[in-house]
Amino acid sequence: MSKLNIRVLNKDDWSTYRELRLLSLQESPNAFGSSYEQELLFSSDEWIARLNLDNSDKRALPLIAELNGVAVRLAWGLVHSPQDKTAHIYQMWVSPDVRGQGVGSLLLKKIITWSTELNLDYVSLAVTTINIPAIKLYKAYGFEPYGSLESLREASVLSVQPMKLKLSTTV
Repeated sequence: MSKLNIRVLNKDDWSTYRELRLLSLQESPNAFGSSYEQELLFSSDEWIARLNLDNSDKRALPLIAELNGVAVRLAWGLVHSPQDKTAHIYQMWVSPDVRGQGVGSLLLKKIITWSTELNLDYVSLAVTTINIPAIKLYKAYGFEPYGSLESLREASVLSVQPMKLKLSTTV
């Protein structure tokens, strides 16, 4: 029987985070605005700083899912400032070994619940237009396209579609 554990990362998890993030950038280079080559150059202090939210106005929910002790999923929920009423989802990635098994849905639900508990109005993300399974997942949760297509990153021929979920204001 497989055991799935979802947990919030903290600064002591920086090496696990680094390993999973770099793996995601290698395995799915067309899903992220950053690149493996760019983030490979980050120092350990930079990785720790990403997870050290003690001295930040930002509210963050950096999550991983571990299956039988192996990290297989990564996702970040982030509210950029105390005045912001939108949570942003970044770094969504699922290991190819567990895609289609509902692991992505579990972390997406966790970020949506967190956003609701913070009394936010929206959850937003951007998804590469060629990533049809991810688009289907987000639409199944009520995310809708908004705004114009944007370039994935400088000099990329790929585009991302911003999507937004309006959170319920009733209890």
